[in-house]
Formats: sequence, C-alpha cells, structure tokens
Amino acid sequence: MIDRERLLREEDDAWQLLAERFDAVPEPRFGEPTLTPEGWSPKDAMFHVSGWMADCGEQLTRMRAGTFDPGEESRDAIDRQNEAWFEVSRSMPDGDVRAAFEPSRLRMLEAFRALDEVSPDAVEWFEESGALHYATHAEDLRRFLGESGE
Repeated sequence: MIDRERLLREEDDAWQLLAERFDAVPEPRFGEPTLTPEGWSPKDAMFHVSGWMADCGEQLTRMRAGTFDPGEESRDAIDRQNEAWFEVSRSMPDGDVRAAFEPSRLRMLEAFRALDEVSPDAVEWFEESGALHYATHAEDLRRFLGESGE
C-alpha cells in the first residue's frame, strides 16, 4: 500500500529546502545565467520547477477523472519541454515567475490529495515533479550560492 502521508511529508521537506535556497538568492543574481552549465539562472529554474508542478497537477487531475494517458514520455519530449520553458522564462519578469511558484505547488498538492487511489503513475509524477525534482535544483542553488555541502 502506498503511504500518501509519507509522500506528502517528503515533498514538504524537500520544498522547504528548495524555497529557502531560492529565498537566499540575492535579487540582483536571480537572473544570472550561471546556475547550470547550460546557462540557466535561478529564475529559469524556478519557472521550470513551476512548470513541472503545474503539469503534474494536470496529470493527477486526469488520473482522478480517468482520462490520463500513461503513454511513454520520452527523454526527447522532456528535453523539448524543458527547452521551451527555458525560452519562455528568459523573457518573463522576475515577479511573474515568483508569483507562479507557490500556486503551482498548491495545485499539485490539491490534485494529489484529491486522488481516490494513489497509483504507481501518480507516485511517479508526484515524486518526479516534487521532492526528487526539488532536490536536484536545491543542489544547483547550493552550489550557485557557494554554500558547503550538507
């Protein structure tokens, strides 16, 4: 049996760390394109995480409605989506990116909590868009901020 409450706790713990790291980014560095070797800034990463949380909320809603298509999501499709979001985020005002961050998470959590049954597909979407994803970008931010490892 899948432990929904454990998954929610893990997501919340990872969220707290990610949010703290984003909060630690000085405003003048929010758009600095040195977060990743690919030239992402903290702003780009925040928009990217928001996008996947919003998509997760949509997929979980489809699961609940019985309209989810578990078709293979190829690495190429994921990379194309990431590139598209990167292009969009680069032209967005910082405030708009920040304003969407927490609401995207809340929609994802609401959709997860609304599931009658937590399927393996739901777990995969929730973990990959949530705690596991947050951890990756929290680590990017740790390095960006010059903080020592945990």
